[in-house]
Amino acid sequence: GGAVWEVENTFMMQVESREILHPNNDGQERGEGQGTPASVTRLLITCYIFDRFALVIYEFVLIIFLLSVYQDSLLLVSIYGLNAGLLVFFLGGKAGRFFDTGVANNRRLQSVLLILTGQYSCILACCAICYILLKLDDNLGDLSKVLLFLIILLSGFGMLSSEAAAVSIENDWIVVICDNKADYLGSLNVKLRRVHLVSRMVGPIAAGYCLKGFDNKLEPVFLVIGIVALVSFIVKYKCLKRICLVVRARTCDAKSDDANMEEQRIVEEEQDQRHCSSCSMIGGYVIYFQQDIALGGLGESLLYLNVMSSGDIMTSYLIWRGLSLNWIGIVRGATAITGLLGTAVFELSAKKYPLRTIATASIAFQVACLSVSFCGTFFVSNGNLSLSMLVVGVIVSRIGLWANDLSIFQLTQHTVHENVRGIVGGSQHSINAFFYALHFTSGIIWADPSKFYILCLLGYSAVIAAFFLMLQGVYFSSAFQNVATVTSSREKYTNVPE
Repeated sequence: GGAVWEVENTFMMQVESREILHPNNDGQERGEGQGTPASVTRLLITCYIFDRFALVIYEFVLIIFLLSVYQDSLLLVSIYGLNAGLLVFFLGGKAGRFFDTGVANNRRLQSVLLILTGQYSCILACCAICYILLKLDDNLGDLSKVLLFLIILLSGFGMLSSEAAAVSIENDWIVVICDNKADYLGSLNVKLRRVHLVSRMVGPIAAGYCLKGFDNKLEPVFLVIGIVALVSFIVKYKCLKRICLVVRARTCDAKSDDANMEEQRIVEEEQDQRHCSSCSMIGGYVIYFQQDIALGGLGESLLYLNVMSSGDIMTSYLIWRGLSLNWIGIVRGATAITGLLGTAVFELSAKKYPLRTIATASIAFQVACLSVSFCGTFFVSNGNLSLSMLVVGVIVSRIGLWANDLSIFQLTQHTVHENVRGIVGGSQHSINAFFYALHFTSGIIWADPSKFYILCLLGYSAVIAAFFLMLQGVYFSSAFQNVATVTSSREKYTNVPE
């Protein structure tokens, strides 16, 4: 039986490889889109479903746990977010360069597996420590503070690993798998964003019902999360390995012909020189800001300063205002639904309008929606009306947020060269993390939930600044005047300071 299975499995992989590498007589390749079989898409979406679902549940329950420690303050949640943001800010570029090295040495799979191992090890360790704290808190004394510190630190490294894995898969793997075909690349981007949003919608609701099933006791919930995380890691490993086998000639093996090998040698020499000069964090940012999409990416990063979202601080604020966990789950689920609507808006708009137009129009829509939320928290004295305006404005604004995210992300995929995708993606996540850290720093400064309106003022100002950056750097940029001509090209990564 084992021999028969091996023969059948080998035959299927050969068929799938022919699907992706050899078009049929009509010039079209079988499978979904052009250049990628449907089996690869299913594998990629499957691993994303498990990964995103595990991460969303873990983060949601961890926030509830941290709030249970200091119930009348945003301090601990803000410290948790600040630590994670700073780790990604200082180490995100290095993680990107680590992946670039794997690409240069044709070790994409090995690189991403090392990152995933670190990510899930941190998650499992945090679940175990939380379980110990909840079970033995009365007997631990000062040791409980040390364990809290470990939870916050390990969670930060887990987020760093998660961001690095996202860079490797989203910025590189899917571009290579799609062979840089814009139509399929856009379709796959939308599908992965929808998986992310559905996970954000279903995860908190599932966590809420899980808490209810265990009589609001967190100890068994963390055990369940640990099991889910372990299963997620195994599934993601199996799926990525299978993808690598199916598209080996494109993603994992060295190029066989002499011309491509010579091209690879030249690129590796350029990369060695570039990495020698960009071993500092500043050097990575120089490469990042030489990209055409830099101002658009910076504008997207500013959005991380906004607290008017379904993030940790607003969740903590809503709990402080008296919303039950079930209602919190519904609000976060609603933001995910409107985010899904945003991906549909992007998909329809991309057929008629250039990406630069979609990016600018979507951020303008987000500004308009958040104006309602801002007015609700800053000017309206009626408590129920204020809360309603805040929540409704945030929910509807997610349409613009996700349409903008997809536009900027696809422009980045088209214009960043393969051998700097890691460092550019890592730098982008580092800048995101910098503003994310400022987001939580403001939460520490104004930890009193009654001062939430000040945080909203800062976030609203950041969104307006993001609009003007995208207007200048994307809509009026000559690099994006015609999306049909935007193709992957070698970027300007010379003149980097020593």
